[in-house]
Amino acid sequence: MSEAVKNIPEGVPLNSPSPSPPALRVQGVCKSFGKMTALGGVDLELGSGEWTALLGPNGAGKTTLMRCIAGLLREDSGTISAFGAGRPTAGDLGFVPQQIALHDTMTAREHLVNYSDLLGVARQDRADRVKWALSFSQLEDRADDQVRHYSGGMQRRLNLAVSILHRPRLLLLDEPTEGVDPQARAAIWRMIEELRANGATILHATHLIEEAETLVDSVAIIDHGNLVARGDTASLAKEHLVTSFELEVRPVAPAGPDFTPPIGTWDGRTIRVPLHGLGDELHTALATLEAIPGGVEGVRLHEASLEEVFLALTGRDLRE
Repeated sequence: MSEAVKNIPEGVPLNSPSPSPPALRVQGVCKSFGKMTALGGVDLELGSGEWTALLGPNGAGKTTLMRCIAGLLREDSGTISAFGAGRPTAGDLGFVPQQIALHDTMTAREHLVNYSDLLGVARQDRADRVKWALSFSQLEDRADDQVRHYSGGMQRRLNLAVSILHRPRLLLLDEPTEGVDPQARAAIWRMIEELRANGATILHATHLIEEAETLVDSVAIIDHGNLVARGDTASLAKEHLVTSFELEVRPVAPAGPDFTPPIGTWDGRTIRVPLHGLGDELHTALATLEAIPGGVEGVRLHEASLEEVFLALTGRDLRE
């Protein structure tokens, strides 16, 4: 038996494929601006096809990290790699900045033609790619209007479309729905979901809890330049001791000033009982509360939200 075969760990099939490298790997990335530390050693890894929200308060380091990954800023230390190679290449990477990067006096079609050239789209493919992008961004009817006549949502959709003409495998979105109405936001979410369905790996910086909680596969929470948590809402709540569920009820009979519930807390109107799980724990809590003279009403079960996890990790102080 060869030495190579001898050294394979027991239980690993001889013909097992090597695990795929991550689509994005950030290791120990630090970045300072003078005396201000923007990133303090960030580690982050995204699997191929994963959609991850980078969630944090204003000034937490989201945009700085995005710009380092995109190569617009050079990190002071640490490494960034994509798909098992070096830094993300222009062909692999699409970057949608927070600030809309469009020219007021150009049309959507002109932007798409010019960006096809800048992004290296093959000349024979450009007409089809521009047609696809206009359909993708729902701008076919306004393709030859100047951007200055577009609404904010239309500009955001075009801003996304020009960044993915070359069909990048890795997409960075920095606050892609900033300042748009709910209808435009929903349209942009559908566009991003279509990209993910076609295999793109997406890192999506946002401070909107709704985007992070309802759309993505996982969340990475950044605060003061450090990654403080990574996972889905349920696992983060459990890991950081945020109550998984809370049962809320109201006594049917008027409660006197000295009323104390048998379990949970009382605020003068509602009894709240923290629960770590459902099943027997929930049934026991309900049975205990129903034994209150007169019984209870208005029963509601509240599940831990990402907002509660976020506030537990980053604090409640307002930041500007």
